[in-house]
Amino acid sequence: MTAPVTNGGPPGMNGGTHGALDAMPEIHVFRFPAWMWIAYAGILLAVAALVGSSYWIEAGRVGLALPLWHIVVNELTSIVIVFAVTPVVFAWTARLDPRRIGWPRVLLGHAAGMAAFGIVHIGGMTLLRLAIYPLLGGSYDLGEDPLTTGLIYEGRKDALAYAAMAIGAWLLAAALRKPATVVESPARVAAPRRLEIRDGARRVWLDPAEILWAEAAGNYVELHLAGRSWLQRQTLAALEEQLADQGFVRIHRSRLVNRHRVRDITSNDSGDFTVTLDDGRQIAGGRRWRDALLQAG
Repeated sequence: MTAPVTNGGPPGMNGGTHGALDAMPEIHVFRFPAWMWIAYAGILLAVAALVGSSYWIEAGRVGLALPLWHIVVNELTSIVIVFAVTPVVFAWTARLDPRRIGWPRVLLGHAAGMAAFGIVHIGGMTLLRLAIYPLLGGSYDLGEDPLTTGLIYEGRKDALAYAAMAIGAWLLAAALRKPATVVESPARVAAPRRLEIRDGARRVWLDPAEILWAEAAGNYVELHLAGRSWLQRQTLAALEEQLADQGFVRIHRSRLVNRHRVRDITSNDSGDFTVTLDDGRQIAGGRRWRDALLQAG
């Protein structure tokens, strides 16, 4: 009985579903050194001092007798909540990776995160002020403005603060990331003994000899082995160059085959051909690449 010819279907065909799920990019985690958190706290204090002093000066200009401790408490309670919530914002931002979930979900996730941050910030600093003011002999006035006006006023600032934290997290992580050390010979990089594949939180190393063939699958390359398939985030052209010295030959614009695993090559009237592998599976090839495969043999 003749094995069906594989025509390069989407990820998940021919046993590729498990590989597609396992090799998705892992969830990123932001980890910053202690000195950076100390610097961040210093920046928040500097901003609070700037905003508080500006408010105190303006209050004096309009003849508003406002105790200095009111301004100090108001600004400190605000930055305390911001500082406490920042790790949560960073963790949420790390999960919203467009490489994993796509931009529509990223934007919806940040909209929800921005709203949650505003609610926690406003509610948290209000509760702190209601608790601290009586201890200093005062009472915290929620204000005479409508609730919606206050939420809009604070919400605009919180939206900017959330955006700054989300963008800053990615920029700082990129700035702190150590570049990989690449050692190359003057001529060509030596062919790898093993191919590294990311499987969720694990790293898996494959012997190229185990790979029967590889095919393009969107932004990934699907690697077909005897018992399963793996997805690697890489272009087919890059993989072809990486494994050229391992006997891999292009037989189609979206397909590479391990020449050492080829048992038979059968041409048809159109010039296209079918490759039969040593496990009995058959792969379709294009006439444009037929000579290259024959020469490689």
